[in-house]
Amino acid sequence: MEMVETTWRTYHARDFTRLQYVFHESRKGQGKYAIILIHGITAELSHQEKFAQAIKVEADVFLPILRGYDQLNKRGDLTYIGHYDNDLFDFIHHIKKMGYEKIILAGHSMGCANILRLLSQNRNIADQFVFISPFFHPTLPVYRDDATEQFKPETDVDYTVYQKKIILLMTLYKMNIHRFSHKTVAIIPDEFDDSGILQLSFRLMASRFLEKIPSDLFEGIENQVFTFVGGKDEVVVAEQLESWYREKFDLELNIIEETDHNHILHDSNFHHRLFDYIK
Repeated sequence: MEMVETTWRTYHARDFTRLQYVFHESRKGQGKYAIILIHGITAELSHQEKFAQAIKVEADVFLPILRGYDQLNKRGDLTYIGHYDNDLFDFIHHIKKMGYEKIILAGHSMGCANILRLLSQNRNIADQFVFISPFFHPTLPVYRDDATEQFKPETDVDYTVYQKKIILLMTLYKMNIHRFSHKTVAIIPDEFDDSGILQLSFRLMASRFLEKIPSDLFEGIENQVFTFVGGKDEVVVAEQLESWYREKFDLELNIIEETDHNHILHDSNFHHRLFDYIK
């Protein structure tokens, strides 16, 4: 199979910061559609590139490297809670100016939570929305017991999240005590530096989630929203997510059997079903 062309580029956010993104160009040159893929707690660049390779529609794939992860700016932290909302709205605007027929906003894992925040502010930011292995909120009753402590050789999902610390810092934040917002609440493998690990701050993690997910979040755009999870997901229990999703939004979840949290990104069954939705 002919490989997609992959290049690194930058765009300017509203605060004039230069931020990085990865551009996977369609095999046929500029695609008809633009797929913007928001990464999870780790960027998983190798899986994202395989996602772009496996896409069956004529589309270019854009992967914004979220602030705090990239190599150009302060790492592991943001300036304020909600910083990602502004960055991502700016990035989507940057892509829209390129003249694509359709903008498809996709999220993988925790990237899905970022999209929920954007939708709570503007439901017209894209033409279609794709949620893959969604980690919508850490308090949902849909995760495996050790889902937030996955630094193990037998899993492809490597990170540690200090949930009790997050709860404590969120309590302080709601009391208008912000001086601890820079404290580390998660540790992930560092994909962009040889140092080995990247420490993520409370305000960075808090900028990825809605405090509460409203049941009417997809109202009026139900036929533009498509959600997928692997039957062998190491983080999410697919059947429990399916039940929660149906009860919360009255929508059907697509379970892709025989694949897991990251490999779903380039699973052939997932891409066949995705093609049927977004073609």
